[in-house]
Amino acid sequence: MATDGLIKTGIKGLDSILLGGIPRTNVILVQGVTGSGKTVMGSEFIYRGAALYNEPGLIVVFETSPEKLIRDAAGFGWNLDELQQQKKLQIIFTSPEVLDQELRSPDSLLLETAKEIGAQRIFVDGIGLLNTNLVDSNSVHRTYRELLQQLIESLHRENLTAMFSLELGNAHDSIAAAAGSIDFLADTIIQLCRERHGRRMQRSLEILKSRGQDYEGGEHTLHVTGGLGLEVFRRVQAPLPAKSIQPTSSTMRSVIGVEAIDTLIGGGIFDGSTTMVVGVSGVGKTVLATQILREGSLKQKTRGLLISLDEHPAQIIRNAQTLGLKLEEQVADGTIQILFESPQELDIDAHYARIVQIIEERDIQRMVIDGMTSYSTAIGEVGVYRDFFHAMVAYSKQRLMTTFFNYENPEFLGISSYMPDFPLSSIVDNLILLSLVEINNSLHRCISVVKSRGSKHSFDTREFVIGQGGISLVPLQQNQVPGLPLQSYSSLLSRAPTRFSLPTRIENGATVEGKK
Repeated sequence: MATDGLIKTGIKGLDSILLGGIPRTNVILVQGVTGSGKTVMGSEFIYRGAALYNEPGLIVVFETSPEKLIRDAAGFGWNLDELQQQKKLQIIFTSPEVLDQELRSPDSLLLETAKEIGAQRIFVDGIGLLNTNLVDSNSVHRTYRELLQQLIESLHRENLTAMFSLELGNAHDSIAAAAGSIDFLADTIIQLCRERHGRRMQRSLEILKSRGQDYEGGEHTLHVTGGLGLEVFRRVQAPLPAKSIQPTSSTMRSVIGVEAIDTLIGGGIFDGSTTMVVGVSGVGKTVLATQILREGSLKQKTRGLLISLDEHPAQIIRNAQTLGLKLEEQVADGTIQILFESPQELDIDAHYARIVQIIEERDIQRMVIDGMTSYSTAIGEVGVYRDFFHAMVAYSKQRLMTTFFNYENPEFLGISSYMPDFPLSSIVDNLILLSLVEINNSLHRCISVVKSRGSKHSFDTREFVIGQGGISLVPLQQNQVPGLPLQSYSSLLSRAPTRFSLPTRIENGATVEGKK
């Protein structure tokens, strides 16, 4: 549908779900249980229309006094009283019986008020209450459907875009039964839910139907935020709008500015590629992430984003400082952003929306998500966890943003699976394995490149150390601890590396290894 035939609700995130807005003069039904946000949505629909789009509106309430409505709206930063004084909004406190009479009156005061202020929108809060008044002054019985049709026809004649709220679940049986009538007559139905997840409550929104337009289906997250109003966050499972061409790049860049590591991965990584870094706790994943972002910021002039559910930004900066990586300088000048959110009660739809907002506002070109395992714990649902991962990969490729995912493998020595939670390593372009190897009585850090799409990478396993400046590879044949270098052993990724057999000779009556 052409965008000029749509009106914007002005509710943050909702117009995006509706692909631009709602067709003008559509009858909108907002239904849900107590506390799901119906009255807030209707009030904001009218407020945003008057304040942002110069579309005056009416609010009709049966049970809530205008004073309380104005008071509650002020908590969201909406000055309804000021709009009433400006003749852009009118709150009408009435009863279902009076509204019924108004609809049948040739000189309806309600419609006359709408004409006086030039109203283009109307919100009726509690449309189900009309079901209690089905006998007119002449004792003629009418059906609830007939009353609704009369109301809708009257509003349509005045070119009003109407929004009705309907209580579900806890309502009286007769009101609940009447929901079928209004569902059929309404053009757009928005379902609001309020459900318990564990020990917390979560609100959601779903568009059940909307005549004359397409929209994003499924259950989206809804927040009621003080000082703002409603916020709708698109579900991460929803696919991105299709584009005819998938962008790609042949430009290769250094990972962390260390030539030996770039050689391992085949010369560098392509712009827009996705890389999974797998390793146990303490092996150096976060250090690698810091170097990745500083390399992009200092040498490649790209903006970076580090996302963590485990470490606060101050701790990340402090730890980097101990290695001589002055991350606070890039954070201070805005070339590197750090996003930290507690995994407790993480709302994944809202979290994903914040990531996208930072990326687009800051033009992020390198991103590291440090701690994919923490997402598994925070989300709790494997399906949603998988969808979040797929969404981040798809979004990164669409923007040609180089992205790294750090995943903590629970297996300490030796691995049987890269990602035991779910097998998604196949959808990334590159896979880097950081591991610990026990030789004699010491642990060694090792790096291996398992795959690198489009590159001829090395399959060698190399030892690395972490010191001033971050990660650096140990030169071949060099011993870091007493004993032989790593290349003297096989099966380094197993639990028990095997030392290669060396030629022996007799010297002074004893058997020794190695050539003379």
